[in-house]
Amino acid sequence: MLFIAIFTILYNFNPTYDTLIMASMGDSNEIKPILNKQNWKGELSNPSFEGLSNSIISNKTVGVWGPISNSSYTLEDLRGINQSRAISDIITQGFDEYYFVMGNFKDPKLIDSTESLLQSAENLDQGLKIIIILLPPSEGGPNGNYDWKGWIEYFNSLKQRHPNSFEGFTIDDFNWISTRNDTKFEYNIDFMEYSNLIDALQHKRKDVKFFPTVYFEGQKTDVAVNKFLNHVDGIIAVSGCYYNVSALEPQLQYFGELVDDKPIKYIVYPTITHNYSKQQYSPPSEQLVISTLSIASRIVDSIIVWHEIDSPVIQEYLKNIDNNTAYISKMNRMEEIQIEEERGGATTDKIHKNSTEIEKNCLDWYNKYEHAYNY
Repeated sequence: MLFIAIFTILYNFNPTYDTLIMASMGDSNEIKPILNKQNWKGELSNPSFEGLSNSIISNKTVGVWGPISNSSYTLEDLRGINQSRAISDIITQGFDEYYFVMGNFKDPKLIDSTESLLQSAENLDQGLKIIIILLPPSEGGPNGNYDWKGWIEYFNSLKQRHPNSFEGFTIDDFNWISTRNDTKFEYNIDFMEYSNLIDALQHKRKDVKFFPTVYFEGQKTDVAVNKFLNHVDGIIAVSGCYYNVSALEPQLQYFGELVDDKPIKYIVYPTITHNYSKQQYSPPSEQLVISTLSIASRIVDSIIVWHEIDSPVIQEYLKNIDNNTAYISKMNRMEEIQIEEERGGATTDKIHKNSTEIEKNCLDWYNKYEHAYNY
């Protein structure tokens, strides 16, 4: 019943994409009481850091979501010794996974670059795992390759040839909306059902991992989880409202329940994305990024850094997460300050007329999560 209740909550979360969540969120009181607070790690309004230790934060897998701002780390475009050196460098920095987009498994140029990357990582034997990003219609458009059966056959063959370096794949924006006018479906998840992805996944090798990228604010999340749960190895969770972390902990907890405690990876943004840049936002502050890392590190199995891996705040995190108690204390303080600032200035009656649609609608999202959490 708990599982069904959470589905009910997420089914009613229906934002749109281009300005993030333009549609009305409805009344947050519609969310049904589903959980006893004792099930949670801490009160939403007063996060608890009691018992936080190195063991909670250390040993997290940290991934790189390419392309990267520093072109020397766009691994799939390098060759030979330059590629090997770049792989060794990001491993030395503390990264364990590398994600990159592959648009077509039939393209000879892309096949060659993928094989080169996997073989270089295999030869080095330093533990870097490669995950291929597939694009949904909202990004790949009508000319994208959505031959899921062909992709699975290709991935199975990659795993056979590169057992140590090839980890698996993700489909980006799995439950997101398409703002294109040249695709058949408005919602990516509807296309996933229509295109028989599940049939293809049944032929996937067990050691080829599939982690769909799922938004907290996505469309038809209940369908995504209910229909695909038995065919995924976990999820990559992401928030379109990443400038606010007040509800990040319960969001991650909810999704942990949804995926039946399968591994969760979380994407952290040290830089600004297109939609926020259109709204004239400044890049995320150091305090915001540290707070996000602090929360996610306590809960998820893996952190994924989007683009700017050479950001000072990311480099500091990598150097200190395993054995620096002073740094962990700093993370705790930054998180507390960030949440206090958000909760002190983001109430409904304080949203100004000139607030962006993102601010207004993200607040509605957080109110819904908070209401469900409080009951």
